[in-house]
Formats: sequence, C-alpha cells, structure tokens
Amino acid sequence: MPEEYSFPPFGEEMLKALEKFGGTKMETYKGKDIRPLWDLKGGPILWSYKYLYAAPKLEKIAITVQSFKDKLMCYTTIIWPDDCHALPVFSAFWAESEKGSFFILDFYPTADCICDIDYMETYLDPLEDLWDAGIKHYPELPTRNPNWFRAMHSPYLISADFHPSTKQDQDRLMRLVFDYLNVYYGLWEKDEPRDPAYMQRLIERREAMRKNMLEKDPGGIMVEHAFGKEIAHLGLEALF
Repeated sequence: MPEEYSFPPFGEEMLKALEKFGGTKMETYKGKDIRPLWDLKGGPILWSYKYLYAAPKLEKIAITVQSFKDKLMCYTTIIWPDDCHALPVFSAFWAESEKGSFFILDFYPTADCICDIDYMETYLDPLEDLWDAGIKHYPELPTRNPNWFRAMHSPYLISADFHPSTKQDQDRLMRLVFDYLNVYYGLWEKDEPRDPAYMQRLIERREAMRKNMLEKDPGGIMVEHAFGKEIAHLGLEALF
C-alpha cells in the first residue's frame, strides 16, 4: 500500500539547526512589538508562527511556518547579514502539499558577482557540489518567478515546482536546505568585518533586494485578508 502522506518536520528541524548561530529570540524589531507574530491564526491560516533571532555578524534570522487548513504548509527561513559583513542572504522557501511542492533555495549575493569575482569565489563557490547534485533531480527552473526576483538569484539557485509530492522528494529537499545551511554556517563562522567603503555597494544591493521583497512579495496578501494591513506589514517587515 502507498505510504500515507504527512508533512515534513521542517519547522522543528530548522529551529534546532539555527541554534548553532547562538541567536537570541527578539521580542521587538525596529521598535515594534513582534510577539503577535509568534502565534497567528485566522481565516485560511489554521496556525502559524514567525520568530526572529539576533546573532553575531547578522542583522537577523527569520523563520516562518504557516499551516493553511492543514492542506498546505509554507516554510520560510531567511538570514540577513549586518552592515559590517559581506555574507550573502540565505533564503529557503518551501510550499508543500500532497498535491505538489514549490521550492526555492539560494544564497542571494550582496555583490554583483561578475564585477566581484572574489566575492563569488569566497561566498558562493562552496555550494558547487551541492548545487550540482541538486539540479540533477530538479534541472528545470520554475517559470512563475517574476523578473525582479530572478535578478537577485545567485548561480547556485535550486528551485523546483513539481506534482505530486513524495516522501523521497521531501527527504531530498530537507537535505538540500540543511546542507546549504551548513555551508552558510561555515562561512558565517570565519567571516570578518569588511572595509566600510567596500560594504557601501553591498549594502545598497542588499537594501534594494529588501525593498523589492517588501513591496512585491505575494505572501502578504493572504495575511492581510486574514489579519489586516497592520499585521501583514509587520510580518513582511519582520521577514525582510
């Protein structure tokens, strides 16, 4: 008999994996109380949480898990570097249901890699073997991502859009996320502050990515319908 479908334990495993960054759970962000995001439920969202953590060398670590009527799970983890470190932005998004999966995993570079080959070799090349293994299973990039979003990608993006979802795919996607996260952790451990003049260009690109995600991310629409504009904006600001 076919194995009964169940959701992967992404949220639990990610929270455990993030502990090694030594982060402190944040109750406020940019002067705003974000504790309402710890437990949100209403409308199509049966339950959800969004947690932020402050950690050395990072502006924040954000993790979100959302259950849509126990039919669809959305998992998001994003790690933003601070103004002194040239780390890329770690990003993992996974929308998972029995019918299918949509998946995005990447290190968004904070530098223009063709103009800054040293950056690519330092921060992105360590993904080469993992990326090569991943695209053997998911070689075709989904076409649903808009152009502004595609402009942020690194050469090591892994993305997939397939139907239906299987336990084998769940296990494979989980391994990919945590393998990428382990690479990011290794970079984070050894990263040192950079010259402020060099960081100026990287901060400019990072903030442009943030601005576009804040203004154009489609996930905020569902939250707005369920909880109103104020909570929806708070959630997006906390994530991005």
